Amino acid sequence: MTHASPSKRQAILAAARQAFLAHGYSGVSMEAIAEAAPVSKPTLYSHFHGKQELFSAVIAEQCESLLITLASSQGNNQNPEVGLKRIARAFVDLIYAPESLQLYRLIISEQQHFPELGAQVYRSGPEPVLTQLSSYLAELAASDTMQIADVEASSRLFLSMLKGDEHFRCLLGMQDGLNAAEKENMINAAVALFLKGHRYEA
Repeated sequence: MTHASPSKRQAILAAARQAFLAHGYSGVSMEAIAEAAPVSKPTLYSHFHGKQELFSAVIAEQCESLLITLASSQGNNQNPEVGLKRIARAFVDLIYAPESLQLYRLIISEQQHFPELGAQVYRSGPEPVLTQLSSYLAELAASDTMQIADVEASSRLFLSMLKGDEHFRCLLGMQDGLNAAEKENMINAAVALFLKGHRYEA
């Protein structure tokens, strides 16, 4: 079997994302995605062995810009306030994006019927984000820039401060999202509290 070219792969992911959002996970077939891409079924299956793997790839692609931001922050621990704000901004832009909210609702709604889907999705997106953030915080701790006893716990805390009630309200449809000023206020407050809690002094 030959693998799909990068352009074919992007076409498949774009078609799959739109199909999943429009019809749900259980309402979409691999054949329908191949037709929408449009690619042949052998081309589709040469790159993604099944619908669960394809859905996970959609989630991974959604997280890509955040992972790039995290990767670029590593090795640069001179100003953690700047680094953490860059990471927080990328994270907030991701999780409050309308498409991300739709995908999140979709994962929850399908969990009962496809219990293994949640674990695979977590491994594709949230877990790599947490791993890279923990690595960044470990660098800050190793350089004595910040005092961090448990980098994984602190990573979870940092990301949680950027979600909380506002994100839950958005998921419930009680508000559409956050405007630019609301995002900046949240980011500034979270980073300030996080730095203070880890005894960082500028």
